[in-house]
Amino acid sequence: MDLEFLKNFHRRRVKVLAESGPDLIAFETVPNKLEAQDGVNVVSGDSLPECVAVAESSNKIVAVGINCTPPRFINDLILSIKKQNTGVSDKDFVSYVNNWCEVEHLLKPDAVLHLLRKYGFANADISRLVTRWPGVLVSRPNKNLLPKLEFFRSIGVPIAVLVQRISTEPLVLRRSLKDSLIPFYNDLKRLLQSDKRVVQVFSRAPRVFGMCWSEGISSNISILRERGVPESSIVSLVLYQPVLLVIGKEKLAVYVDRAVEMGFDMSKGVFIHAIRVFVDLTESTLKHKMEVYRRCGLSVSDVISAFLRHPHCMSLSEKKIMANMDFLVNKLGCEPATIAQCPVILGLSLEKRIKPRCLVARILNEKGLLNKTTSGMSTLLKMSEEKFLKRYIIKYQEDVPELLEIYHGKLNLLEIDSII
Repeated sequence: MDLEFLKNFHRRRVKVLAESGPDLIAFETVPNKLEAQDGVNVVSGDSLPECVAVAESSNKIVAVGINCTPPRFINDLILSIKKQNTGVSDKDFVSYVNNWCEVEHLLKPDAVLHLLRKYGFANADISRLVTRWPGVLVSRPNKNLLPKLEFFRSIGVPIAVLVQRISTEPLVLRRSLKDSLIPFYNDLKRLLQSDKRVVQVFSRAPRVFGMCWSEGISSNISILRERGVPESSIVSLVLYQPVLLVIGKEKLAVYVDRAVEMGFDMSKGVFIHAIRVFVDLTESTLKHKMEVYRRCGLSVSDVISAFLRHPHCMSLSEKKIMANMDFLVNKLGCEPATIAQCPVILGLSLEKRIKPRCLVARILNEKGLLNKTTSGMSTLLKMSEEKFLKRYIIKYQEDVPELLEIYHGKLNLLEIDSII
């Protein structure tokens, strides 16, 4: 491919475009001139500064472009051009990064990086942010980024939380502060009555700030109110399941009606959890999970009872359900119907919680140390780690000195048998 070939290839196309009266014409992805291969050369191996110098020699060129290039290379590419004194000014760069559809004038990528670092973004945070939103490098730091960061700080979002959430959910920074973020904040503040609660929503689900809009939250809350959901439950939904704000109002209405039909009390927290399960699982998946429980010995009424008590039991994997039910029923002798009365234990870790605690209880029981006032199995499994250690380990450490080691899995079966 020579220069004459390129001229002939582009001439007719450029003529048609020029006659349409555009403000400018962008030539992109000419592989031996503009597309970057690494931090020094274009894909053909030519020196990037030399290619830029050729473009700059024409008085009809208004900007030099870098496109289809990993964002991590852009800063070095621009610096290499500036070092060679090609004559290209800071305002004459354009970046068009991989998989990005907006082209914006670059205000030095290092200015963006400087701002992020000033706000506490470490290199790892910046890497996550750029990976998820390459366009951040072509954002105007003072006009687009700084006001949004300052806004979140002004309502009380801690720096550490802001950095972590923004780096993983950068869509927030792409929303308009005036037309989206502030109106959304105002609606949340009106409902939740405090900045502290708004910050809790941001901490739990920052993406709702990037995906939601004022009309969306208003219409969804209206749906909940129209169906008689108490204000306290609406507040709980927004606080603890804020992602429900970004689903369509028609779908939300269906999920609310379905929860009511199944018998969930709208004034209880499980009502909100049930809606979340309906959002996360398809109808076929829910039916499949019910069948899994049926295979484990629960009746249809048992399964419904378990769901009404602890909706999350339907979100557990089939493998976890089968393993926990097998141990509780076949090893401990629990009745499936009894387990359905306390389904929360099905979500506990079998290896890290259920088995170790049951082993401790068995050892104490065989030594005659447990009495009638000792908690039942479900209470033993549900109680906090601190309370369990106090009631079942520390209390009996003189009788069974090795109990803590047994609980932490530091003794083998032979050593445990010798203790029993």
